[in-house]
Amino acid sequence: MQEFLFALTLSALPVVSNFMGAMIAEALPSSKQTLGLALHAAAGVLLAILLRRRCANASTELIPRVAMSKPVWAAILALFLGGAFFVWINQLLNLSKNRLRGVDHNSVSWVIFLSIAIDLFGDGLMIGTSLTIAPHLGVVLASGRVVAHIPEGFVTNAEFKSQNMPRTQRFWLLAAFLIPVWLGATLGYWGLRGQSDLPKLIVLAFTTGTLMVAIVEEILPEAHQTQDTNLSTLTFIGSFALSMLFSSYLE
Repeated sequence: MQEFLFALTLSALPVVSNFMGAMIAEALPSSKQTLGLALHAAAGVLLAILLRRRCANASTELIPRVAMSKPVWAAILALFLGGAFFVWINQLLNLSKNRLRGVDHNSVSWVIFLSIAIDLFGDGLMIGTSLTIAPHLGVVLASGRVVAHIPEGFVTNAEFKSQNMPRTQRFWLLAAFLIPVWLGATLGYWGLRGQSDLPKLIVLAFTTGTLMVAIVEEILPEAHQTQDTNLSTLTFIGSFALSMLFSSYLE
């Protein structure tokens, strides 16, 4: 039980760094340019996550690993179902937007919130599973994810702030990120410990499919609707490169 509590503590570290990024957004004045840069940074970080996310003790990146899994159709089907799940959630968000009257509601804000929550679920899953293999592996994975969540927290809070959401409500939503990361850590520690790579790949492939659709269909298009400049493009590729660099050295 003590090791499980350690898993919950470690998995909370990305949420803490997420909150740090949110505080930066809280201190800066809201503007379309700032929001656009944050969206590009978040897209770059999430894209790097898709390419670098590891399956606990697997030594290769997730997407190439999916293509080599046995049976290959299971992981690829999970990838597709993850994307289909996002489409379904996005449709529910659009329906709720149409039914709400007199409320300033932007579904993109909630799409970003959902994307970060799914990313945190995957982090918790990896940390929880890795601790069943070796304690130091969980520490390394948690440390590598801390830096990546700062821009994610920034863009989440900046988006909700741009919708004039009250500060107290924004902070409660940021605190709610503990739910998916602890859910993932619990599943990884108790449900996937001792399992083969395939069940872990299926779960992570599902989250990858969801994030892929979110980046392409929602986050990047929303970023281009702000004050898009050459600096925005550099922010996107810069955040991607930095995230890959940190992952390479810390994992």
